[in-house]
Formats: sequence, C-alpha cells, structure tokens
Amino acid sequence: MSLFSRFFKGRRSVSLSTLRERDRFAKTMPGQTGAVAANRLGMLI
Repeated sequence: MSLFSRFFKGRRSVSLSTLRERDRFAKTMPGQTGAVAANRLGMLI
C-alpha cells in the first residue's frame, strides 16, 4: 500500500461504539487518542 494512498483514501464508516470510545478517550486520556491515531498510521511515539 502506497504511503499517499493511506493518507488520502476516503473516510470509512465508523460504528457508533467506536465513536463513543474515541470520545471517552478524548475526555479521560487525551494522549491516548493521539497514540491510537499514530499507531494506525504506523508511526513510533
């Protein structure tokens, strides 16, 4: 998979439980949402 295709592909539909989990993490552990996003993109923190 090309690096550019990872960044520019369309948004996938997200389940309601995933949205709630992200919202909960953003409120309780702000760094966790960034870590999860970076992990999805394959970056090391």
